[in-house]
Amino acid sequence: MASKDKRSQIMIVRAVSAFSKKLSRFTAANPNGEPSTPMRPDEIRQKKVDISEEAFRLSVAENYRKYRFPYKTLGENSETADALNTDEQRLLAAYNLFKAILAANEAFSKYETFIRDNVIATPLVDMEQYTTGDEFIYLQSWLYFEQKAKDYIPYLSIKPDGSYILKFIPTADYRWNYRAKEVFAIIHSVFYPTEK
Repeated sequence: MASKDKRSQIMIVRAVSAFSKKLSRFTAANPNGEPSTPMRPDEIRQKKVDISEEAFRLSVAENYRKYRFPYKTLGENSETADALNTDEQRLLAAYNLFKAILAANEAFSKYETFIRDNVIATPLVDMEQYTTGDEFIYLQSWLYFEQKAKDYIPYLSIKPDGSYILKFIPTADYRWNYRAKEVFAIIHSVFYPTEK
C-alpha cells in the first residue's frame, strides 16, 4: 500500500513538474502575463506578407552583395566572382563606348555624319541570367551606384528574331518594371541610403 502511495506521489510530482515547465514557457513567451488574443485572419495574412517581404529584401541584399563585392563575398579564387567581375567590366566598357559614340556624334553631326543605331556588341546579350533571368537589375544597379553612371540606364532589348541587344536610355525616360523597381529601391535603401 505504501509503495502505491509513493508511486502516486511520484506521478503527481511529475505532472506538476510538467505543468510548471509549460507554464514557464508561456510566461517566457508572454512576460506581462496577459492572455494573448488570437490573431485575426487579416493579421495572419499581414504577418505572412511581412515575413515574405523581409525574406525578399534579404535575398535582394545578398544577391547584390555578390555584385558589389564579388571577391569579398564569394572568395578570391572563386570562378563565379571572376565571372561577375568580368560581366561588370563588360557593362562598364559598353557604357563608356556608348558615351564615346554620343560624343563623336555630337562632334561630327555638323557634317551630317554620325553613327546610327548605337548597337554595341557584348556577350551579356547572350547570357540567360541577364536576358530571360532576372539578374540584369544587379548589373544596372552596380553601374548606377558603384560607377556613378546615372545619366543613362542600360537595358536589354529583344529583337524580332528573339535575340537581344544592349541599349542605353536616359535615366529620366527609363520605365522600370515592377520587380526591377522594387529590387532597385531595396538596393538603394540597404547599400546607398544617403544617395539620391
